[in-house]
Amino acid sequence: MPFVLKADEPGVLLGRDEAANPVEHLLHALAACLTTSMVYHAAARGIQIEEAGSWFEGDTDLQGFLGLDKNVRTGCQEIRVNFKIKADVPDERLQEIVGLGTGYSPVFDSLTRGVPVSVSAARL
Repeated sequence: MPFVLKADEPGVLLGRDEAANPVEHLLHALAACLTTSMVYHAAARGIQIEEAGSWFEGDTDLQGFLGLDKNVRTGCQEIRVNFKIKADVPDERLQEIVGLGTGYSPVFDSLTRGVPVSVSAARL
């Protein structure tokens, strides 16, 4: 079944704020991929995660996006990821569990190691 992902921007950027903006979609993709990778690989190792929650923050300077300052990058300057995990493991294993997510997430790998992107255009 097909689905549609909508994107918008807040009013200050001439949008209607009726959907997530592209950076919010990026953070959601990172959250979903890290969490899925973490839970899957933990389960494969016999670690049961009862519950996982997360929050993600990204810093973007609009001076770069709007072209006001060429010295400011257009993308996020930093992304912070925080997990809360409920699992029957000692505290020192929690970082190991999170490492399963960062070690196997395709989105995390693409963001942190970079990936070539080619862009082209054609007439409609």
